[in-house]
Amino acid sequence: MNIEFNELVWLDHHHEVSLIELVELTGLSEEELQHLVDSGALVPTNPDETSLNFSGHCVISIRTLSRLKQDFELEPNAFALTLVFLERIRTLESKLQTFNPINSK
Repeated sequence: MNIEFNELVWLDHHHEVSLIELVELTGLSEEELQHLVDSGALVPTNPDETSLNFSGHCVISIRTLSRLKQDFELEPNAFALTLVFLERIRTLESKLQTFNPINSK
């Protein structure tokens, strides 16, 4: 999956995506994404509504999760833990860049 320029701008502004859009953008099924929501690893921006929306920043981690699923044949039970780890890594990398801007990419 190649990220086009308009997707980069779109992800940078933290727009919201629907569950259906997340399915199209990530390659995971609606059931797999719902499992992530049910486990608490993927938090919707509007949890009380019937049509769930998510922050655009989650797309990158979920795309990575989708690739890992294919490459390593991850079981659905491993999705939540893997997504939590991916988000934690992104957070730590962001903090590291904040503290050390000279070595940032």
